[in-house]
Amino acid sequence: MATMAESTLTSDDPFNEAVATTGLFLIITAIIAVVVAFASWGADEPLIAAVAGIAALVGFAASIMCFKSEAPDRTPAEVAA
Repeated sequence: MATMAESTLTSDDPFNEAVATTGLFLIITAIIAVVVAFASWGADEPLIAAVAGIAALVGFAASIMCFKSEAPDRTPAEVAA
């Protein structure tokens, strides 16, 4: 496990794996919520459609935040090397 003193993150770090897994679960939840929103909208249930749509937006935004926090920040010089 990486300690706080280390500046490099590895893929074997359990915290990074938990963040990535959480991001995957959130994106799957967001996809299901979009389907429920469209189905509820088609069934003339606007309240359920709105709640599911909001849940989809929140889940998608949270998954992007998980993936962004896990991704390493690289400078252009590091990418070119």
